[in-house]
Amino acid sequence: MKVKRIIQKILFYLSSFIPLYLLLFIQNLQIRDQSGKFLAPKELFSQFFQTSIPVSFFWLGLLILSLLSLFGVFLFFLVYTKTEGRIGEIKDTEFVREDTLGYIVTYIVPLITMDIHSPRSLAINIILFIIIGTFYVRNDQLFMNPLYNVFGYNVFSAEDQIYITKINKSKLKIIAKRNLPVKKVNLVGDIYILTEHQQRRDNPDDLYG
Repeated sequence: MKVKRIIQKILFYLSSFIPLYLLLFIQNLQIRDQSGKFLAPKELFSQFFQTSIPVSFFWLGLLILSLLSLFGVFLFFLVYTKTEGRIGEIKDTEFVREDTLGYIVTYIVPLITMDIHSPRSLAINIILFIIIGTFYVRNDQLFMNPLYNVFGYNVFSAEDQIYITKINKSKLKIIAKRNLPVKKVNLVGDIYILTEHQQRRDNPDDLYG
């Protein structure tokens, strides 16, 4: 069970770097030759199989990381968000929005500067990637993922718990103040995916009116 959890955390970590994979692909893909003409499809495709070991290693690594990260996306959006979870309440407290933009600036942006033709640059960035991953996994930083924001999720910390939810802050405070039920799915540790639990009432607006 512990090994399974660690694998899941690693997949979540890899998925948090999907913006980086996309930026690296765009940055290093050659679409023109030295004369400025657009490359033919054959030439465009052949650059992924260059004889240069660092370049070939880069494209192979980028492909593997991108494919593995899709499993992390699948786990969150198609497994955990669809899990039944448990019905409960949340405390009436201050909900602090977590700064996922800081994650991009601190960890993703520096990795864009790598030189794919330099073995030293690749080695340094691989070590940095592993160090960040170790911190991410050991400290359960699974909520630090730009994809959640892209797909409309907010990340809030409230006392000793962290909520990943599409519910906005003002509605969360109403839910907490009125002790309304919510569905909580445990992602890992004290991190939960939070969704509304609609009770049957004569007037649906009574829930938040």
